[in-house]
Amino acid sequence: MLAESRETPFDSADHIYELKWDGTRAICFLRDRQRFQNRRMTFIEPRYPDLKVRTKKPAILDGEIVVMWDGKPSFEKLQERERPGTKIHQDYLVKTLPATYVAFDVLYIGDENVMGKPQMERKALLREVLEEDDRIVLSDYVEARGVDYYNAVIGRGLEGIIAKRKDARYSPGKRTKDWIKIKKKTTLDCVIAGITAGEGEREDTFGSLIMGAYYQGELFHVGRVGTGFSELFRRSLYPRLVALRQEACPFPEVPEIDAHVGFWTRPEIVAEVHFLEFSKDRHMRAPSFSRLREDKRPEDCVVTF
Repeated sequence: MLAESRETPFDSADHIYELKWDGTRAICFLRDRQRFQNRRMTFIEPRYPDLKVRTKKPAILDGEIVVMWDGKPSFEKLQERERPGTKIHQDYLVKTLPATYVAFDVLYIGDENVMGKPQMERKALLREVLEEDDRIVLSDYVEARGVDYYNAVIGRGLEGIIAKRKDARYSPGKRTKDWIKIKKKTTLDCVIAGITAGEGEREDTFGSLIMGAYYQGELFHVGRVGTGFSELFRRSLYPRLVALRQEACPFPEVPEIDAHVGFWTRPEIVAEVHFLEFSKDRHMRAPSFSRLREDKRPEDCVVTF
């Protein structure tokens, strides 16, 4: 079950509010053996031998695998856990970066499908069936006071919250307003420096925009953004980018980009981008296009780290 997005928090007596855990979403199957399945439908339990989920009956749970660092979930540390390596390296990571499974829903108990029960009934069933320890925990929640909770979460430097209707049924594979994610966002004005090649329905335009901002007087690659714009917008922007096409990369050094570069452009068009935070390599994390800034000059797009 997936959540729709909203930019502002809200209060509602019909909702509960949970922390949006910054980790890997994982369905946990507890029958003959324990299995974790991520959103790509890949079974990932070999990466987490330190997680031993126990329930009073066979069950299927929904939750998030996180790695805590300095008292908060760390996505960068989680990525270290998910990189393939030798058995010795994995044993080292288990000791230095132990994982935690945060359970927030239950889909089956024994052979009974409980997804049709309201959210609050499933919460009660989950609390009854799950055996908690220091690495297997329940996701806590508050009722009604979404605004205060959001402000407290963001004040602690966390990612955001999820609002869930108390009467919501579990709808696997669907994105629904019964669950609403409200994440903190940082805004950066960037210069479009090129595009990556489009595939599928984007084949005749572009896949993503390659973004830059000026750092210490030079154009610096801050990542690429492939979400937040409509098909109509892509088709209207593409001719403008073609007109700015150039052979030379506008960055002082050609950056490593994990996609095929369609072409580079003269850095003249400014776009506002929302993102969560800068990664360790100074790229925007989870960027989303907001709008073009025709009122901004490229040289005004300055970033500090």
